[in-house]
Amino acid sequence: MFEPRGPGSTAPHSRPLIGTVVLAGFLLLPSMASVGMFVDGIMYAAISRNLAVGVGSIWAPHFSEGLFPVFHQHPPLVFWLQSLLFRVLGDSYLTERIYDLSLVFATALLIRVLWSRITLASGLKKLSAYWWLPLLLWVVVPKWSWAYRNNVLENSMAVFCLLSVLLVLCALRAPTVGRALIFSVVASGAALLAFLAKGPVGLFVLVSPVLLLPALRHVDWRRSAFGLAVVSVVFFGLLGLLTAWPEVREMLIAYWRDQVAGRAGISGADSGMVLELAKKVAPMLLVLAGLRLWIWRGAGADWASRVRAPAAAMLAVGLSASLPLALGDLDSAHYLIPALPFFALGFGLVGASMLDEAEERIRTTLERRPGRLFMLVSGVAAAAILVESAGRIGEVRKNGDYHVFLARVSAVTGEGRSFAVDAALYDDWYLHAIAQRYYRISLVPGLADAEWRLAPAREESPPAYRDTGLSSGDWVLQRRAVGPGLREEIDEK
Repeated sequence: MFEPRGPGSTAPHSRPLIGTVVLAGFLLLPSMASVGMFVDGIMYAAISRNLAVGVGSIWAPHFSEGLFPVFHQHPPLVFWLQSLLFRVLGDSYLTERIYDLSLVFATALLIRVLWSRITLASGLKKLSAYWWLPLLLWVVVPKWSWAYRNNVLENSMAVFCLLSVLLVLCALRAPTVGRALIFSVVASGAALLAFLAKGPVGLFVLVSPVLLLPALRHVDWRRSAFGLAVVSVVFFGLLGLLTAWPEVREMLIAYWRDQVAGRAGISGADSGMVLELAKKVAPMLLVLAGLRLWIWRGAGADWASRVRAPAAAMLAVGLSASLPLALGDLDSAHYLIPALPFFALGFGLVGASMLDEAEERIRTTLERRPGRLFMLVSGVAAAAILVESAGRIGEVRKNGDYHVFLARVSAVTGEGRSFAVDAALYDDWYLHAIAQRYYRISLVPGLADAEWRLAPAREESPPAYRDTGLSSGDWVLQRRAVGPGLREEIDEK
């Protein structure tokens, strides 16, 4: 028979954890199984695939012959990491899906470990069993599932940022200066990886030795100052060593000039980014409000005060990752992805303390072992999610007209070719991205000797080309004139 263990029990909360996992699968897996992504994610996957097959190099990544033949728009670490998976699994759209799914598990694991460390460091070990709560708050944000099904760079950067903050926390609590130094140096390495994943937006972790200090018992400002100095000096030292290589220096200078220096400063997007942050935090607050209604007046009087310091520390780290984005010409909500785990941890501490101080019926419900009915319902839900996901494998859920047309084109021309492209189509980035990622076709403006040419539908062919008869409502494939049998040859294919 189940016996409640009283306030502060560390008995596992299996039922909320299982519910969170099933919810995450429902929100993520069916959409990940199908074909179709945000244009940036498609381009990143194409660059990674190209790197895996030897096209381009880590410091000179290659997207397409006609667009970004050398891709300096972002640092290259994520492309290199993803290329390793392409080398193992091959050129399938599921390869980037598996990569992003592995990032979900890595991020969840780091949230779990950081939760354990921060509750222990704050003298709140009795809250360790509530580690499912920050995971729940993390997955209920709509942008969470969007990010992982769209292969954005922030997914990888979030892992390195969490790892760096976790190592800083270990450094601050280390029993000796020597161990503190080791943890700080490794934290600097993780910060460098975050920088190489998405640039300076990941450098908020360098100030975490200061932001975490209020949450830690028996740690004074001198240890914090020591950690701040070591993490910062080692980071910039490692970056300096890295830029000693000419190809690295050339790549990072081009990136900084085009993507950082040109977009810095207060912009008109600043209020928009703050609004986006509020929209991301709102679902977490709604969950907390729901928990508060559930326990009603059952929480003790001091549930908020005992987690004030660690919760404030986690929220401060989240704010340091998000508010500086308002200072640049940035308006995409997915830039906030690395901040979400820290907000989930901060608000999770608030919710955990509230639940832990609730009356016995709440604790009994949370600690009750899953019964047969619960496991049956959960198992059926999980099976339904997996069946639905399997049924969507290969299904195109976005830009279907692009895929249909380009599949017909590649069946005629073969893959791995360079086409001339009409100037009116050159700015269609989805056309570039889908052609390169799924069919290895480069669209090159002004390619005078190209055998094949893409043009807007209903446009007259240039003198050197003739219409192949292969068209859609938006595009037509043209071929350099080779004789009267051309249309019959196309029809046969």
